[in-house]
Amino acid sequence: MDENGEISAESAAPISDAAVGLPVDEGIDVVSTVGKSQDVTSDPFADGQIRTLNGDICDDVFAADAINYQILLGKIETLLERLHLDA
Repeated sequence: MDENGEISAESAAPISDAAVGLPVDEGIDVVSTVGKSQDVTSDPFADGQIRTLNGDICDDVFAADAINYQILLGKIETLLERLHLDA
């Protein structure tokens, strides 16, 4: 961003994962996988049942969302403890 608040084309260009130092998965071609059907195990609604993040079956979507929320909060707490951070 310059002094007038404008963003240059170079700074607005997307940064690749390799440039940031993130691992790049060479085995996945994003363009060829878009629009194709996914594996049944990756789709939580494929068999008509509602599953939570830990694999439990729920009666409705709202119950699954509540359970998933608690699971994610637990994971965040664990991560914060491992990093010795308070939040």
